[in-house]
Parts: sequence; structure tokens; C-alpha cells
Amino acid sequence: MPGPVSDSLDETLEFAVALAREGGDFTLPFFYSDDLQVNRKADNSHVTEADRGAEKLMRQRIEARFPDDGIVGEEWGVKQGTSDRTWFLDPVDGTEVFVRNVPLYGTLVAVAQDGAPVADAGVIYMPAIPQIVFASRGRGAWTTRNVPSFESSPEMLTDVQKAQVSEVSDPAEAYALSSFDEWWLRTGRADVHHRFIESFGVHRGWGHCYAPLLVATGMSDVWVEPSAHDWDFGPVNLIIEEAGGAATTISGEHTFRGGNMVATNGKLHDHALAALKGF
Repeated sequence: MPGPVSDSLDETLEFAVALAREGGDFTLPFFYSDDLQVNRKADNSHVTEADRGAEKLMRQRIEARFPDDGIVGEEWGVKQGTSDRTWFLDPVDGTEVFVRNVPLYGTLVAVAQDGAPVADAGVIYMPAIPQIVFASRGRGAWTTRNVPSFESSPEMLTDVQKAQVSEVSDPAEAYALSSFDEWWLRTGRADVHHRFIESFGVHRGWGHCYAPLLVATGMSDVWVEPSAHDWDFGPVNLIIEEAGGAATTISGEHTFRGGNMVATNGKLHDHALAALKGF
């Protein structure tokens, strides 16, 4: 890895990576558990003791290390800080697949200056694979599938390689990802989704945080997510951009706070946005 942009940014990135690893590893004993307790939230989405326990642990770590920072998490809400930055936490991104024993769920961490469109540091950790991708502004994006358990090796990861988006420029040769087909149908936008799918050579339905990880590491080329929260997108545009790609809202805004996102290798971004026109 290259040298840090600054000591403080390096410290923040190292903490964010450790936080994601510890939180993600907390979920593993619950994965494949025969007696996992699954409940429904007010919006009818799943929640488990893995989600709640991991986020509680991650919040405790932040409050001990950076007590003045704010926290926004999927399970435990908002903690207002007195500093000018906020942590965004999604302990189990993809609870729907987690409860069905599919290993393509992840733990997301991002920290951003309040109101900033891009995080300062961000992490996507897939504990059941295990694979991680992380980035900080100006330092690039990095990945490895050799992620030891946090308990056995809590130090910063060293066996990493640079994450790099693909070089595919022909839409007919591109792999495009999207999720929540039912959302497009329910909201009357199925025609937009169909046009998006038809405009690329291959389409697959992988979603949640595994999809942007695939784009950031060059295993896919385009991803669209039509509806999600800040904690879902917190690390995404930073990681994609530091890997050489582009990430905006469907309307082209450069922010992770817009409620939807398109992430590409950059070469296909204008094509993807055009395919989604009328969204």
C-alpha cells in the first residue's frame, strides 16, 4: 500500500477496516445457525440478533475511539455528534440473504464530513467469503480475499492488492448488475429497468454490497440500485472512484446521500445513465 495522505486519515482508515472486520466477524456464529431469531421491522424487512449485536459493538468501538463523532446506523438510529463528521454503519447489508444462508452479505463502514458527498474512508467486508475492499480519499482502493479473523489478527491488513475497475468500454461486452426487481415493478418503472438490462451484454441479479464490490474489483462493469439508504451507499462511491470508476445517483448527482446509485467502471457511465433516463 502507498503511504498515507495524512497521519489522521491513515488512522481513520485503519480504524474503519478494523471496525468492519470486528463487526462482520461478530455475525459469523449466527450464520448457518439453526436457532437464529429472525424478526420483522416496521418496514417489513428482516432483522436478527446478528444485525443488532454487531452494530451495538461497532458503536461502542466508535464512541470509545472518537467520542465526538456522530453515528448513523441501520439498527440503532442516529447519535448526534459534536464534531463535523459522522460514521455510517450497516452491520449486515443483505439480511434477506443472510437469513437464507447465502454468504453474499456484508458489513459496511463509512466516515464522512457532515454534508460531504463522498466519504473520507469506507469499507465493504464480506465476512462469509471472506473478501474485503476498502479505500480512503486520494489513497486508492485495496482488496484481498485473505482476511484473517479479527480476533486472531487485529492489525491492519497487509496482504492486499490494488482494487481496479475493468477496462470494458463496449456495452455489448459488459456485465451489468441490478437488484430488487420487485421494486421496479411496484413503482411502475419496469420499462426503465428492462431498457437498462437490454442495453448491456450480460445482466445478473446480484445486489446489496456484493455488486459494487464486483465493480470495484473489475469482476463486473455496471451496477444500479434504485432505492436504499445512506448507510447502504456510504462507502460505495468512494471505493468505486478510488478504484478508477464512477458513481453517481441515477440523475447524475455526485453523492452517496441521494437514495439511489449507479456505479460503473467509468467508461460505461454515460451509457448507463442514458439507459436509465426517465427513472
